[in-house]
Amino acid sequence: MPMVIPGGEHRLIKIRKVNRKRLLRYAIFCSFIATVVGMISSMTDNWLYTQEVLKYFVLPNATIQNEEFGQTDVYWKNATLGPWHFCWVDPLTEYFCESVNYEHDDDPADVTSGVQQGVRKAFLFMITGVVLDVMGLISCLICNHRSNTYATLFICTVLHILAGIANFACIIVYMSAVSKEVVGNKIFPASEMDEPLFHYQYGYSFIMLKVSFLLTEVAALFSVVVFMAKRDERTFHRFKIRSILSSALSPRKTNDGMLSPNARISPVHSSTQSTLPPTPSTEEEEEEE
Repeated sequence: MPMVIPGGEHRLIKIRKVNRKRLLRYAIFCSFIATVVGMISSMTDNWLYTQEVLKYFVLPNATIQNEEFGQTDVYWKNATLGPWHFCWVDPLTEYFCESVNYEHDDDPADVTSGVQQGVRKAFLFMITGVVLDVMGLISCLICNHRSNTYATLFICTVLHILAGIANFACIIVYMSAVSKEVVGNKIFPASEMDEPLFHYQYGYSFIMLKVSFLLTEVAALFSVVVFMAKRDERTFHRFKIRSILSSALSPRKTNDGMLSPNARISPVHSSTQSTLPPTPSTEEEEEEE
């Protein structure tokens, strides 16, 4: 037996044209800020700051010092990770930057290099999100300057939703790649008295990507509301036109009470039903007998 899904009454979203224009301008403003912030985030390299303890590092031609209290010198490797450049400084290297190579995967020498190789897969979603943000902003501007904006408004809504999905995927993939490298290499303190061997902190570029994601979703919300109001308005006008046409083409009676030959006879408006006398009930039949 097929399952019957209960349906509810659909209420039309009634928004005046002035308010729809206002909501569309809000969507344009949020889309513009999201596009600018997303482009700045994608062009800068301050996505992640790392600080790693080089536990087994020894300077060349150096002896171990401070052994009288069981302490040795601790060396650190500080790095800044981004989509285009990888910069670091260690005891043997001053501040140095190199371009990120997306073609080759080398064996990482330390955890910092492993994190840098692991987060590269997220930047494809970053570029996709920026491109969709730009296309969504252009479609919103076109909607603002056109009178018939139903199809363009639908495209604008879809582009903003897809841009939000791409930015969200970039955030999730990036954070999961960092956590995988850190947890996979067991970079945690051996006891509560020890300090962790790896510190990391997200930079302002990554935070700007989150802000761009939120603004893109707000722009998508405004455009969805405007699109649904426009769709319900078109539905209401279509239903109104159909009701007017059906009332105009309904059968009309002539002056002598007969139907015109070209009119259609419907079972609801049939003249035979109005001329037949009412049938007596069962109680009346028993009284007559």
